[in-house]
Amino acid sequence: MSDYNKIHGDSRHEDLDEEEIDGNKMFSGTQHKWLVLVAIAALAAFVIACGTDETKLVSDNPSGGVGAQPTQPAGEDPTDGGQLPADQGYEVVDELAPIESVQILVLESYPEQFVVQVISGIPNGCASFSHADVAREGTDIKISVYNLVPTPEASAVISCTMMYGIHDENVSLGSDFERGTTYSVYVNDQEPVTFTTGSAPLQSLPPVEDVDFIVEPAPVEGVEIIIGEDSRGPVTYYAHVLWGLTNGCMKSLEPNLVRSGENEFTIYPLAKAPTGDMACTDDYRVDSAQVDLGVVGEGLVSCAVYTVNYGEESVTFQAIAPNVRCADPDAPTPTPAPPASIIADSLALELSLKNNGADVENGGQTGDSSFFNITPSVLKVNGFRVEVFEFAPGATAEAAAKTVSADGTSIQSADGVVESLMWIAPPRWYTFGNAIVLYVGMDEEVISHLDAVAIQFAGNDAEKVTEIDPVESEFTSQLATIEKVSLASTRSIPAQHLVGVTIMLSNGCEEFKSIDYKVDGRQVHIEVLTQVPTAPTPCTLAIMYEDQSINIGDEYEAGVEYDVIVNGEAQGTFIGG
Repeated sequence: MSDYNKIHGDSRHEDLDEEEIDGNKMFSGTQHKWLVLVAIAALAAFVIACGTDETKLVSDNPSGGVGAQPTQPAGEDPTDGGQLPADQGYEVVDELAPIESVQILVLESYPEQFVVQVISGIPNGCASFSHADVAREGTDIKISVYNLVPTPEASAVISCTMMYGIHDENVSLGSDFERGTTYSVYVNDQEPVTFTTGSAPLQSLPPVEDVDFIVEPAPVEGVEIIIGEDSRGPVTYYAHVLWGLTNGCMKSLEPNLVRSGENEFTIYPLAKAPTGDMACTDDYRVDSAQVDLGVVGEGLVSCAVYTVNYGEESVTFQAIAPNVRCADPDAPTPTPAPPASIIADSLALELSLKNNGADVENGGQTGDSSFFNITPSVLKVNGFRVEVFEFAPGATAEAAAKTVSADGTSIQSADGVVESLMWIAPPRWYTFGNAIVLYVGMDEEVISHLDAVAIQFAGNDAEKVTEIDPVESEFTSQLATIEKVSLASTRSIPAQHLVGVTIMLSNGCEEFKSIDYKVDGRQVHIEVLTQVPTAPTPCTLAIMYEDQSINIGDEYEAGVEYDVIVNGEAQGTFIGG
């Protein structure tokens, strides 16, 4: 719902829309990630290498089905959680594994057999796949997939590499099912998937010999990225996958898609092949399918670059939405620079507001408004709706701002027609980068946050300037320890530039204080400060990491390279303009 009503012969009053909106988390504003610092003398840190657990497919299952079983050394019971693995040196226990995907495979045997393909996560280098348990109650089948992880006591004295792996496990359900019945399969905490057994009567003499199958990866011929045809609505990206079938007996299964990282997908084409003595034609066939990768603005972030892995190869694409200009990820740069990204003005505004202390959620685009012939993006600032009208190259927010009356109650179109507006609360119009920002409301905190990062040009109290005095505290300031720095720029002309930093807080008393910058020639100096109590204070031995970001503006010479120096150390460059 929009925050205004246009007058076209009648007046209507509508309530502000306050639905919950998922936030965009490119920069997190402030996040605390706790790492326990163990200060016990004589303890060594064990760093455990991480790898992807591989599963072998085996046949001749006693239940008549085909499944993959974990390989165990002789004499070891994988369910014995308290056992000491000889190659690790610390105690482990079973823990339910995170589940990435679940798929039901139907094997064309007599009678038909069912296999559940489960792709589970290996959360860190200290974890490994353990086993899968199957329990059946009526038409409900419960599968519990476990990893082996260190015990709490062992976790207190070891360090694990934070690398996420996956494990592919095929669990055979066999063929002992009532025909024409629907069964539900529950895997750990996932929503159930279902399958229905065949309703046709079984033949007493099947036309062919009873055959077992195995499920195996199919060789990938290629992957092509396809963009949805309807450019007027949400843009959907697909992967057109081609894979091979090596003989006439092999049959295709639907390919699996796993999101193996924030900007990475992995596709696993599958095929099933008979295990018995079969006379198969020696011909190579190619099959294909279209896999849905996601929608820009929902599962995919606009302008972000994604990688799709298949076998030993990969293909990349940049997610682009209508009316959004993104930098070419393959365009050469004058000199090598750290990885950076091009972000929308709405995201730059979101980060600036968060850095100013506001609670901000990003709600994507809305079709409720159409000022300036632009569909706005919506931010919810401290729970209140703020609309952002982002202008494409060739049009400027500054020129459009001149069409809004000083009191913000009318807009003049290009043909000279004045459109009068009636608001349910006082309007405030701002410029930010190459965007116009509209807030309709009277919340003082929201107004204060917008006044701090944007320039008001029309509406209620347009001439008012708000200054906030800093609060004095009994703390001592010091330069922050910088762990990571990232650079980003908006797509506006001129571009707004933002710097994100991750700082380390060395104990429970150290707190973030401030982040500020100044431009000296072709150098941007950023100072990040933390504070600690002036008086002696007992502090917990803990390390915290905190993310902060700062908008360093757009007043930079086009085409000129600027160095970013954070707390005295060079951290990267960006190009002005």
